Amino acid sequence: MFLRLDCSRLPGIIAATRPHSKPKMKLLVLAQTPPPLHGQSLMVRTAVDGLPDEEIAVEHVNLSLSHSHADIGRWRLGKLFAVIDACLHTVARRFTAGCDTLYYVPAPGKRGALYRDWLVMLLCRVWFRRLVLHWHAVGLGEWLNIRATAPERLVTHWLLGRADLAIVLTPSLAADAQVLNPRRVAVVPNGIADPGPLSAEPRSSSTDARRRILFLGAVSRDKGALVLLEAVQLLRRRGVPFSVVFAGPVEAEMQPALAAARQADPTACSLAGFVSGAAKRELLAACDLVCLPTFYRNEGQPLVLLEALAADRPLVVTAWRGLPETVPPTAAIVAPSDVVTLADALAAALRNPPPPNAHRDYFLANFTQAHHVRALATALRQLDQ
Repeated sequence: MFLRLDCSRLPGIIAATRPHSKPKMKLLVLAQTPPPLHGQSLMVRTAVDGLPDEEIAVEHVNLSLSHSHADIGRWRLGKLFAVIDACLHTVARRFTAGCDTLYYVPAPGKRGALYRDWLVMLLCRVWFRRLVLHWHAVGLGEWLNIRATAPERLVTHWLLGRADLAIVLTPSLAADAQVLNPRRVAVVPNGIADPGPLSAEPRSSSTDARRRILFLGAVSRDKGALVLLEAVQLLRRRGVPFSVVFAGPVEAEMQPALAAARQADPTACSLAGFVSGAAKRELLAACDLVCLPTFYRNEGQPLVLLEALAADRPLVVTAWRGLPETVPPTAAIVAPSDVVTLADALAAALRNPPPPNAHRDYFLANFTQAHHVRALATALRQLDQ
């Protein structure tokens, strides 16, 4: 006489005995991490390092396209081979690691970068059950509606459309992603590691050196560098002794204006170049306020804005893209490209700075690395619901 075993319930019994902490999702991140160090690559690194602590398994294929800051966004034949190589590794990892979800950062409204995305989606998307697009750059939706040809719109909707999840940085930026009809949209603000409070108190505003504006980012016209320079020159003609420190790579288009300004008045502006770490902290400690007068068409939520909040600096920013939704009510918001309004706002920020710790407390409540990783994990878990 043989004992008959009912094996029909065995899979359910085995599943019930598995640890509840076992990740449900296996995410393959196809995106670049530093170097070079910039906002998007840093946020990808944050996701790759932080999501496993939220019980989301991550495999990473580094889409290493840029070797330096000058190389970002520029076409090289070597980038084509790098894309193909990364895609082959992605497909291989899909099966060796059992990943079911592809995470990708789509291009802004730039034709060359969009064609790269076509190639990536053509080679990779079919192998994955789900697609997540994290919109760190802004402008593709607008570009498709206004500048793209009909075939470009058709191919883009075919290859990048109907993503299972689109992640945007602020609510107002969702319209950009919705052009491609994602199944879900989640708002996940950026977040950075808390650098801690500044060790040194700002110097007295009674000295000329104290009246210092810090500009962080690429020194270009569409980042607002020329508008800021003209606003500082206007203030100095009014007798307000402001100066500006430009900290970032200088675009060729800005060099004549900067050279002329420094020749006319060597104290009006200075160039610090690209800074990070302790050097950036020193600049933040030495400035009166931080100004981000950008109208860059692909701007999203720049990390330098979060760094200024963490450092408790007064802020003057433009009403552009995700900036107004990122700053607290104590920050000044001005129209883009308006020299006079910007000059008035800078002077007013000096006269009436926010209360101590107002901006830092706002950062700690909204934009730390921990806030970002938790929100990102929550958004990704929606795919398993």
